[in-house]
Amino acid sequence: MAITWEILEQTCNACARCRLGENRTNVVIGRGHPSAPILFVGEGPGRQEDEQGLPFVGQAGELLNLACTSLNFSPEDYYIANVVKCRPPENRTPFAEECMACLPYLRSQFA
Repeated sequence: MAITWEILEQTCNACARCRLGENRTNVVIGRGHPSAPILFVGEGPGRQEDEQGLPFVGQAGELLNLACTSLNFSPEDYYIANVVKCRPPENRTPFAEECMACLPYLRSQFA
């Protein structure tokens, strides 16, 4: 079932499907053009992403932006999301159950 971006954002912002949301500053849903032909998916937000509520805004984001620019991609050409929408403690790798809890959100973004 397709949902709107507004409903996806509301659902993610209210999410309590796993324990990652207990210490989040912001839910990190995505950035870019929602119907772009390219989707980049990262593992999970880090400290800067949690603070700003946007994925790939730290060093990795700078590198990705540079790579996209060098390939002549404009921001309308891609969308960036993470598997998990809340920062894992100490930037650890998300646990499988945390990834599974966020999987419906990523599937909606992909659709």
